[in-house]
Amino acid sequence: MDPYLRERIENWASDFCGSARFDDVKGPVREHAAQVLALFLSRACEERGKDAGEVEEPDVRAGLLEGVAPLALPEASRDGVPALLALFLEEMEREGRVAGGRALGLFVKALREPYLEAAGGKKKPYRAPAAAIGRNDPCPCGSGKKYKKCCLGRL
Repeated sequence: MDPYLRERIENWASDFCGSARFDDVKGPVREHAAQVLALFLSRACEERGKDAGEVEEPDVRAGLLEGVAPLALPEASRDGVPALLALFLEEMEREGRVAGGRALGLFVKALREPYLEAAGGKKKPYRAPAAAIGRNDPCPCGSGKKYKKCCLGRL
């Protein structure tokens, strides 16, 4: 990433953390806010090579799910990340730095569940689809008969 862009992103994050709007951020996520914001916006810019002020929904998705989710944040801090990012994007729009920040903030809030799933490291269990039993297959009850002659009418 361009060092000038990285520095600008870090300045935006620190400006937000020093603003009156940051007082609306509650909970332990405040401790990690500057790091989370800078990483989020940096990854969002890298997704499609956009400038920080030109990020769109695909960039924001990558910033949240690929940039911030792998961070080893305490669970209590993880819960507040989507709200923090939404507030940040709204503030960046108010300051004229990011176009459509409010809409992007709502998009980040909508990604809360996928983010928490990705950040928690818990994968959904994979359930292989069960093969359909054919009429001429052996019956699954173990009788040794064909399914059509044994349990077809019962199950």
